Amino acid sequence: MSVAWLKNLTRRVVPRPVRNWLRSPSTSSRWIWDSIKFSFGVTKKLQFTPNLALTLHPRVYQFAMQNQINDPGQRAEFESFVAHCHRGMLLFDLGASYGLFSFAAAKFDGKAVAVDPSPIAIRMITRQLDFNQARENIHLVEAAVSDANGSLKMLSSGVFSAGYVRFVTGRSDRELTSVGAITIDKLASDFGSPTHIKIDVEGYEAAALRGGRETFTRSSPLLFLELHNELVTADGRNPNEALDELQSLGYETLALDGSSLDRSAILRASIIRIIAKRSASAVGHDSRAHQD
Repeated sequence: MSVAWLKNLTRRVVPRPVRNWLRSPSTSSRWIWDSIKFSFGVTKKLQFTPNLALTLHPRVYQFAMQNQINDPGQRAEFESFVAHCHRGMLLFDLGASYGLFSFAAAKFDGKAVAVDPSPIAIRMITRQLDFNQARENIHLVEAAVSDANGSLKMLSSGVFSAGYVRFVTGRSDRELTSVGAITIDKLASDFGSPTHIKIDVEGYEAAALRGGRETFTRSSPLLFLELHNELVTADGRNPNEALDELQSLGYETLALDGSSLDRSAILRASIIRIIAKRSASAVGHDSRAHQD
């Protein structure tokens, strides 16, 4: 009996949500234990920066420690974002996961629209709204961000992978979940023009950008963008697409410290987190066009 045959049999017989729980018993048991603690009122406070502390679900606390604290790249991204937060901002948090960027915006008396296709992620954000006095500041949208409104087929990893739902190729429909899809332009129509947009959509960055052309041209929001070059290439797509889209919209790519970052440096990285800012010449061109 080959391993491939057994794997295919398991996929046919055992539903994916069950397999997600069984793939890593240690991960699943920690999730259950943290959920039990939270049900008894246990939360944990985490100081991200000198001016930002959040009260978190025990599972989110572990997630944030691993990513926003102990991972240098993600920590630099989050600290850079916090440095750009201000009162009155409107963030579109696309690929919100557990909502840490949204909660940061709320702490600075801003608003956020947290968008994620994962019901696990949306539930987790909801559970933490009151602990962080953010119920009036954060709107939740359970959907994937794309270049068209409607629905998409995506793969759910469940609690095995922090509730992530992502785009994949080469999987049968039985393995995939149908989720709602929404564009940045539709979000802007529903919630207003954003001042900041964070995009972390696991390789679907180009589609997300295409769905926001009107918003980028009209509002010129500041972008915090995670580019998954290796994942995009592995799926048979071109990582240049997202950069071409940014260029066509008049956006300049910057490192997290604000220094200039050219295309070749971006493409050399398997994953890279950047800031994109619309150039003054592009903004001026649009202003003159509107006056005409």
